[in-house]
Amino acid sequence: MKKIATFLFFLMVTIVCFAQEEANDSIYKPKKFASWALSDAFRAEAGYVGSYWKPTFNIAVNKDEYYCVVNLYFSNGYYSIDRETMPHLYLKTEDGSIVDLEMDGDEPVHKFFLKGYYNHLANSWMPGRYVTRFIYYIPDIDEFLSNYYVKYRIWLGEDFKDVELSKSYAKKFNKRLKDAAKEATSEYKTKMRSLNNPLEGF
Repeated sequence: MKKIATFLFFLMVTIVCFAQEEANDSIYKPKKFASWALSDAFRAEAGYVGSYWKPTFNIAVNKDEYYCVVNLYFSNGYYSIDRETMPHLYLKTEDGSIVDLEMDGDEPVHKFFLKGYYNHLANSWMPGRYVTRFIYYIPDIDEFLSNYYVKYRIWLGEDFKDVELSKSYAKKFNKRLKDAAKEATSEYKTKMRSLNNPLEGF
């Protein structure tokens, strides 16, 4: 009984720790994101153990063009990138076809550091994280969201990271992808209304 209680406490702490950091990832934006709308980051890999270090995704929109933003975390440095080949994001659909997203050429990689913090609920220190953020252009957002993804590969040129999505987690991933697109679209429309009508609500 004591083991079960300990596990449940650890599980709750892990979820809370990640939830506190998830929204904060959206604060750090490349310069060009100042005029963009960027959804909150969502976790893009299953498992609560080590979730603090798992990759997260955002959807960004600017001038009706959409981007998939991938954030990779590391404890002691940034991910290295092969500048000649430029990283790709490959997503495999349930029917086996591959969607290939290429890097946005303007400002494709953004690096920043998330400071560590003390989590009072967990009574522990959450270490700082080096974040390497990749920005991939989505040619057709409707077509992109119409697919059901079961696996993705973050290809860095020199190396890659594969994430296989289980049946249960694939549902969450695909729903979160659509929700992120809706959030970014809504935020962008609100921003555009304000820019086009500076006296709205005055």
